[in-house]
Amino acid sequence: MYNPICKPFRSMITKFLTYFVCFSFLLISCKKVADTANEKESTVVKDSMQTNNQKEEIKAEFVPQSTDEQTAQNIKNFLTQDYLKDDLSFLQPVDRKFQFYKIDLNDDGNEEIFVRFSGPYFCGSGGCTFLLLDKYGEIITKFTVTRAPIFVEPSKVNGWSLLLVKDDGVFKELTFNEGSYPSNPSMLPKAPYDAPSGHAQVMFHDDMYISKTFDF
Repeated sequence: MYNPICKPFRSMITKFLTYFVCFSFLLISCKKVADTANEKESTVVKDSMQTNNQKEEIKAEFVPQSTDEQTAQNIKNFLTQDYLKDDLSFLQPVDRKFQFYKIDLNDDGNEEIFVRFSGPYFCGSGGCTFLLLDKYGEIITKFTVTRAPIFVEPSKVNGWSLLLVKDDGVFKELTFNEGSYPSNPSMLPKAPYDAPSGHAQVMFHDDMYISKTFDF
């Protein structure tokens, strides 16, 4: 039997359900928006952390003996204002690069500086030019046709570290004598052993002990 009182009641229930459904849908939509915003923020934070980590990895990949900016600037000044000032017009951009490595070779508390050049102006089939400088920027030895890496042995000859380089497939000993090391390893006899010791310090190893490269 028809009851006129139930009609408005049913209408109220219908409106209530409609409002409830709409309100629930609104809450779900807001939650999705909030979740999306949180995901974006999280992604930004992660990307920032990854970028910082990558920068730290890039910074850490160079050996610390090769990264000092003041030393690099001093070498640049020496090369451009003194040692190579008459050669600069002949150099291509690929030639105007260097690496360095600081190490105390004679235990006097002062670090000597090896400078490695690259590019066709300084390199040939036998190797490249290297310089060994004292702390004042004076040249101790100019090495020609020398190949990296250079091994610095803990043993001393005439108070200076013994150096080992590889030339034509064999190791050569470079011993300090009368104020300098031998300048051309190709002129030296084969070393009496086939490999450096396990205690040698390795300089300019392009795969394991990478030195930072600078322009001048």
